[in-house]
Amino acid sequence: MRRTPLVVLLLVAACGASDPSPAATQLTAPPGAQEATVVRHTDGDTFWLRGIGAGPLPGGAVTKVRLLEVDTPEIHPSPQCFGTEAADRTAQLVPIGDRVRVEADRDLRDRYGRMLLYVWTSSGANLEEVLLREGYARVLYVRPNDKHLDHFDAVEDEARQARRGLWGAC
Repeated sequence: MRRTPLVVLLLVAACGASDPSPAATQLTAPPGAQEATVVRHTDGDTFWLRGIGAGPLPGGAVTKVRLLEVDTPEIHPSPQCFGTEAADRTAQLVPIGDRVRVEADRDLRDRYGRMLLYVWTSSGANLEEVLLREGYARVLYVRPNDKHLDHFDAVEDEARQARRGLWGAC
């Protein structure tokens, strides 16, 4: 009889562990995601990539890319709170010369002509997810691109509650 509460407690703990919150899971690059090389940085959510092989980026061409579903504070024309930190963090996560993987959603370009892509770092981490988790970005939904929106909302909520990055500084 004395073991029953312990068994129930272990079962409850195991059930909770097997069903992680959306924010606890990590996005992985889909099979067949195109490879690209980082060529230049603009700010925390925009940079230039050179496509390798087939995919949304033209192979061999250098293309200006805007991250999907996130927005980092601006550094141009006048810096916003945490803008420089966000740009620096993106440059650390995807340094020039690094190989990344990319995936498109429904709309390939924004109104400024930038290619809209999800990006995974050379270590396999989703760049948008890392920036949100660490508090360098906010979720930005621009229809119809919403492939990872629910997941990103949960990650942002976790960072906001923990007051990470811009959520504690700005």
